[in-house]
Amino acid sequence: FVELLKNRDYDMITGFKQTYIDALKNYYFIGGMPEAVQSFAENKDFNEVREIQKRILAAYEQDFSKHAPNEIVPRIRMLWNSIPSQLARENKKFQISKVASGARFRDYRGCAEWLVDAGMVNICYCMEFPELPLGGNYDPDTFKLYFADTGLLVSMLDDESQEDLRANKNLGVYKGALYENMV
Repeated sequence: FVELLKNRDYDMITGFKQTYIDALKNYYFIGGMPEAVQSFAENKDFNEVREIQKRILAAYEQDFSKHAPNEIVPRIRMLWNSIPSQLARENKKFQISKVASGARFRDYRGCAEWLVDAGMVNICYCMEFPELPLGGNYDPDTFKLYFADTGLLVSMLDDESQEDLRANKNLGVYKGALYENMV
């Protein structure tokens, strides 16, 4: 009887495995923005979700101009637009030199903080020593930026890449970036 029960539990768990994998993949594309989640729950249409996400991204870009100091708006845009490509690479840190030709860290310092303060990105600092207190052991000049919403990250990719991800092609190229961003 115990053996039968063990086999049944195992079958039940493996039966749910694909359901959980599919739900995780849907989360990659949909993210957690309430309008996108509601739309997908009602219509199951990824294209409609993508249009909602494009509108949200356009509104974010308008917010740069409305709320950020005028002198840093172009740099905020360049930094923001470089995050997906930087996550796709296996960088150990965010590389300001990849944002624009001749870019220097000191010119972009306030831009990353502005995006963090606006709730658009999360920043993860490199630890010099992985011991307590954590707040006293990080390097403020070595960090990575992650999107606050994974669905918005995917929607910033080109259409072909999005289709490849949805069709489970080339997931290996982006899987690390998606997992890393999600965590």
